[in-house]
Amino acid sequence: MSKSRARRTRSDGLTETISKFSLIGAKGRKRLDEDSVREAIELCREIFRTTLRDAGFEERKITALLTKFVDAGRRSAPWKPTSGRVPGRPQDGADGNRIKRWLLPSDHKFFATEVDATLVEIRYMLQAMSMAGFPSIAGKELLDSWSWLNNGHRVNQGDYLDPIQLVPIGFRDVFENPRQVTSGHIYPLDRGGKHVPDNTFLTLAISNNLQGNNTVEELLNMMWAIVNRHQSEGDWKPPRPA
Repeated sequence: MSKSRARRTRSDGLTETISKFSLIGAKGRKRLDEDSVREAIELCREIFRTTLRDAGFEERKITALLTKFVDAGRRSAPWKPTSGRVPGRPQDGADGNRIKRWLLPSDHKFFATEVDATLVEIRYMLQAMSMAGFPSIAGKELLDSWSWLNNGHRVNQGDYLDPIQLVPIGFRDVFENPRQVTSGHIYPLDRGGKHVPDNTFLTLAISNNLQGNNTVEELLNMMWAIVNRHQSEGDWKPPRPA
């Protein structure tokens, strides 16, 4: 098979995958059940992987980024304070420190239903697809059926901004170093916030550190207060580095 024919075949397959994914999204949140979101997450992962693979991105790093989204979406953060193997030690990757969120007690801060946790993970992939530098997706208009999960926004490369700093996030930077972004919550889980789509977003790690355990509104109010106090001191300018 020639390279051009192989590319056409992959393109046709991707269009079919996007079409199936869009049909599920068109149902809307209220009509989605566990079976629907299980199918949707596999289709979305295939769209994500195939688009990047066809654009020449390294397979190993694609898998690493998808694993990050699983850890931020369906799987919990480390959910036990200490190791089950070595008392007093923190958990590590070999100690079963992550679990499917819906298997946790419903009152656990990391708990989420399977539908919600899966939709969060899909939401993160849609946000990544909207970052500057993500490859163009043929037939991406079909993804509009999922705009309800993406704050009403279409998947348009370059549109996604870090919710805290309101600056573009470069996809290639994230691809090379996935630790640059993390899962954020408008209302922190430690403060009673839930791991549901409306409360979650991808954010730069530095922005997540800025937010700390504040709500987004509390953080913005605190930053305004700091700037106003500095300005009240007179003609304030940021100090120059030494």
